[in-house]
Amino acid sequence: MSAQDIILGSRVAHLRELKTELEKLKAENARLHDENQSLKNHFDLALIAAEDLRGLSPEGKLVIIDGWNQILGAQKVARNPEELIAQARQHLGDRPQDLVWIVFDGPKENVRNEGRLRISYTGGTGPHRADRFIVDFFRMAKYLGHSDKIEVRTDDKDFVKEINRLR
Repeated sequence: MSAQDIILGSRVAHLRELKTELEKLKAENARLHDENQSLKNHFDLALIAAEDLRGLSPEGKLVIIDGWNQILGAQKVARNPEELIAQARQHLGDRPQDLVWIVFDGPKENVRNEGRLRISYTGGTGPHRADRFIVDFFRMAKYLGHSDKIEVRTDDKDFVKEINRLR
């Protein structure tokens, strides 16, 4: 093996390291791009919900439901989205001063408003998008001094811990 072979081998090894690093950076860039897109998609929805929060009567609550957690979680509050939505409508019938917002993880961002009931899908990919969105909204409500008007329904222990920490 000549000195030139050793130098060439070293350069090939360095090129492999650079390619590996480039792949890591591409993956990180894609993750950040998706996260940024998710934040852009949710900003307008959060602003509308903030206005709803300000407009609540003094005894009213904004009930935010972690949709898939309530359907697929250990407690299984509902068997499917339709049943969860029916329960939300029942809640609104019993408590006309409240608003209910069901947040689902979903690949495509989508929002449906039915009077005092809002059903939204986060859009994007990755785990816990609804949780992050709800926590971010709760944090904003706390900054506005309205976190006491929010009731979060989830059985996710880490999520509950984060909401309680923010309270």
